[in-house]
Amino acid sequence: MDLLKAILNCNTLEEIKEIITKAIAEANTNSTKIEQLGFLDYGKYISTFKGFIPLNTTIKYESMAITTYNMQTTDYFYEFALFIKKYNVTNKITLIYYLEKFINIYFGRPGQVDRNSVLSTKAWSNATNEDEFFTALDNLQLGDFKGKNAAMCTERAALAQQILSLFNIESYYCLGCLDNSDHQEVHAFNIVKRKNDYALLDYSIPVASYKDNKITNYYPFVGILSSAEFNDFLNNGTIKEFKDYDYYDGKQKYNDNKIRTYVVGELQIEKPRFNKF
Repeated sequence: MDLLKAILNCNTLEEIKEIITKAIAEANTNSTKIEQLGFLDYGKYISTFKGFIPLNTTIKYESMAITTYNMQTTDYFYEFALFIKKYNVTNKITLIYYLEKFINIYFGRPGQVDRNSVLSTKAWSNATNEDEFFTALDNLQLGDFKGKNAAMCTERAALAQQILSLFNIESYYCLGCLDNSDHQEVHAFNIVKRKNDYALLDYSIPVASYKDNKITNYYPFVGILSSAEFNDFLNNGTIKEFKDYDYYDGKQKYNDNKIRTYVVGELQIEKPRFNKF
């Protein structure tokens, strides 16, 4: 049975736990094994990864030496299953959109606290000297960002990648660059396969939903890629521009003169831009 339907049909927490535990084990066993994602220790980086990230994989989120965590955390899978029941998420399209809300619940709002400080504090909490501190740094996990308002794009996209993959949504974890008209930044995001095309999903710089000019919710930014554009984008580093937008009273409205420009496999975008909508 489809995992989403199986969760919705569960009547007890024990049933949910059993189903999720089995799904995690299967996803981890069938995953493509890789030691590290993001920035590598010898100055290079991995720009794309397809599917479930193995639980023993380390993500290095900056080029600095001590900026890593591993993917051993699994609590959010169980919490997301309860989230599905609470909000009656009945299909995968709704799951993709509601995942933004869940990520905010799990991590808190991004960028309010320095994440290096969070990890350093966590490591020192289990150490009495420098040797123990550095040992603790090697054992930090994605879940150490939980509720800290510190998780940035790499963590948010990594959690999204795990959830999407667990629910059998073809997903790609991508490292590249974003220019959102205001500034450029090294950026992590996801791409998912749809029926006839692909969608870029940004869970770190989402779009707002307004009602009566008040923000009521946030959803991931979605940019559509044709199959040809997807292959060009992923394999050739083609820059892709999208019109920025928000939702007003349930209707999508483009933001005048605001453009989001994404690229995979490059850490900056050279101007002038050469690929239009």
